[in-house]
Amino acid sequence: MSEPCNCPEPSSDEALVFDEDGEIVRPPHHAGPVTSPLLGPCPIGALDGSWLLEVVPKTLFSPRLRGPMRIEVGASSLRVSGDMYSQRSHVLDPVGPVIPPIVSPALNPDDDADTAPSDVADDLVVFPLPPPWYPSFPKSQYSWYFRSHGATYVNGTLTVQIVRHLWNRATQEFVSTDHGTLVLTCRRSLVAIAIRPLVMQGTLTIGGTVSTIKATKTSTFYRGCRIEVDAMVNRNFPASATIGSGAVATFRSIYATAGWDVTVVTDAINIPNDASLTNAELAVLLSSQPQPATGEGWRLWLFVGSASGTLFGIMFDDDLVPREGAAGFADARLSSDAVIAAAARNQPLNNVPAAFLRTLVHEAGHAFNLFHPKHDVHQPAIGIEIMNQTGDVIGFASTANPYPNNAAFVFSDHDRTSLIHSPDPQVRPGWKNFGWGHGSLSAGLPAPVDVGGLSATDDANGLVLNLSMPQQAFVGEYVTAEVELTNTGDGPRHVTSLLTLAEGDLVFLRTTPNGALDHVLDVALGCGPRPLVVLQPGQSITNRVQVFFTNQGVTFTMPGRHTVVAQLEADAMTTVYSEPVTIDIRTPGSDKEVTISAKTLTRGVGRALALGDFANDEAARAVLTDLAESHADTDTGAASALVMANSLARSFTDFRADRRRNAAPKEAARFLDLALDGRSAERAVELAVTVASPTEKDAPVVADTLARIRKNRPKASARARAKADGTADVASAEQIAEDFVAPQAR
Repeated sequence: MSEPCNCPEPSSDEALVFDEDGEIVRPPHHAGPVTSPLLGPCPIGALDGSWLLEVVPKTLFSPRLRGPMRIEVGASSLRVSGDMYSQRSHVLDPVGPVIPPIVSPALNPDDDADTAPSDVADDLVVFPLPPPWYPSFPKSQYSWYFRSHGATYVNGTLTVQIVRHLWNRATQEFVSTDHGTLVLTCRRSLVAIAIRPLVMQGTLTIGGTVSTIKATKTSTFYRGCRIEVDAMVNRNFPASATIGSGAVATFRSIYATAGWDVTVVTDAINIPNDASLTNAELAVLLSSQPQPATGEGWRLWLFVGSASGTLFGIMFDDDLVPREGAAGFADARLSSDAVIAAAARNQPLNNVPAAFLRTLVHEAGHAFNLFHPKHDVHQPAIGIEIMNQTGDVIGFASTANPYPNNAAFVFSDHDRTSLIHSPDPQVRPGWKNFGWGHGSLSAGLPAPVDVGGLSATDDANGLVLNLSMPQQAFVGEYVTAEVELTNTGDGPRHVTSLLTLAEGDLVFLRTTPNGALDHVLDVALGCGPRPLVVLQPGQSITNRVQVFFTNQGVTFTMPGRHTVVAQLEADAMTTVYSEPVTIDIRTPGSDKEVTISAKTLTRGVGRALALGDFANDEAARAVLTDLAESHADTDTGAASALVMANSLARSFTDFRADRRRNAAPKEAARFLDLALDGRSAERAVELAVTVASPTEKDAPVVADTLARIRKNRPKASARARAKADGTADVASAEQIAEDFVAPQAR
């Protein structure tokens, strides 16, 4: 919900005028508010909230067009947005929950009507009251999105100039825009609003036609979502926390500051204990919820787990079910720095409810497609609000105002606008991938700057980012990239060491052959403290990443020339971009390439290559085995062999099915030999660090590959080793493995 509108109510012949950004440009001339009569125009504040907008069908068999509309009335602003869904049927499908009866306050809510005292029961008044609800419809019926581009409100009539974005159901993209006018009239009723929902009537003029419309108010909030929480035994979901101001915050109250009505339900608190979770285990856990989805209401899963390296939380963005869920790690520890509150120093998040609650709300924000400020094309300020990275918020802390006391448990204005007004496909969990909409339709009012135009805003004086990729690859070929950050300045620089696509600081901006722009990230986006490294003048840090399977699915499936730019947030205030590189993607040419492509384009195989583990997917296991055994002479076959080696070197637990895959070290060693055969030490380790999930610094495949390389080299004196063929190759491999765990300045 918005702050109460401080705009004075207009008289019957005066208008409140709002510009294309929703800000007031012409308030009424009179001073002070006007007292509204019992009957007559609605006060502008009554418009604030969620509405069901319906186009009245002209005939029984006319397509049914309806959807949610959000009217945000601020202190000096008015913004409108909505999403329309069409159904070619005369059958009236339900648009919300069944309206239950409620009782008058004369009955104690703890009493049952059947057992209440007779004198109370005799005075009982029962009438229908619509509970707060949020119109939600099948994604297959989505038709268009609109937002205001200027509005006026006078004498109870709201006139909104709208920009409409038409949706292509086949491509699942917005394809064109046009303009129209929405007119709605709001009048007070003799029947109190608490008894009957507020209804507005009006017209929609768009596409050359004028339609009759009706809007029914459904809530004073704008959107709603059910949050379903699972927790590992001995780990606690922080139901509430005392924050720095002394107030008590909850998941629900924090999202309420952004106008969201969030219901938190704990589903399972008996996930078996496991001290450390792999990304493959987490992905299966989040994607195999036992609770079936009911209806079309929005829902998101959160998991309270133990630990995953040094991460505080993670959000999964698989191509099949984008933004499907998130997790927070109760065992992750805060540091002992002086800017951490004394009671929180060196404590696991499980023992610091405010810090853990903030982490879970933050990860849910990613699932609602919110970026870290530093990655958002609108360039909102970095601060202490929810979507800032923990490391950045700690950077604003002091001994007098330590973390988490200094954190603001609210969303920034930009993120709040995104949560309220971005299109359903962008915000709703499970629809479009993370990053979709940013740069075209996202939270911004007005429309944001195109991402491609931001390369000129590079503010990284003295830092150079280089991106290296193969010049050519065929569809289905395993593709990797190398990223190198160099200090070209005169003094030392403290920079992030997180040169991965999975930890928030690095993102690839890819332009496809048809001109579409997207953000290329890992399928799992982790958040946690930011480790820094000092680069002296002339020094660099380097890392290798896989870009075969990302949050875009198989990244390069479209033949033609792709352009890729690496964007790195080197520190809290510095963004550095690489020069664009191009990679020409061609169709498979030989029988061998056709065979490889047919196998790697299997969804399960791509996911296994991204997570470094086939998890419980036996079909993917069979294909990876075939690729490893039949095509180990190619990088794609070797990468498949390394995924098998990594998977079989450790156990895997499917917590939902209560099944465990035990480690098979002999089989792991066999696949490792296939990957190493005929391959240089340097390239073998390069492939090993790219198949390992980027946030899993202890992935066995990296250490095992390096150990096998060392074992295969005969022992010799230092002088002999210096002259031996391959010594430099081994040294380079050792550096690559070291940089995977923690990039070193060199």
